[in-house]
Amino acid sequence: MTGRLVFTAVYEQVEDCWTQARIEQLPAVVTAAPTAAGAKELLVDALYEYLLSLGASEQPSPPAGSAQRLPFEIVINAA
Repeated sequence: MTGRLVFTAVYEQVEDCWTQARIEQLPAVVTAAPTAAGAKELLVDALYEYLLSLGASEQPSPPAGSAQRLPFEIVINAA
């Protein structure tokens, strides 16, 4: 199966002429930088950190042998 996720990046001018960048579909992913290019770069990092935080939750693991775990890779290309 091949899948594709598409998110919308929103860039807005905020205080002191900084650019705020956020992902519309993921309100927790937000950052800001002095330039639009910097905000774009930091947005990719913010998304990465957000995804890592989801795996760091304190949820108990299922008993061994009851679930199959397979790695998969997410590739983020910032246009």
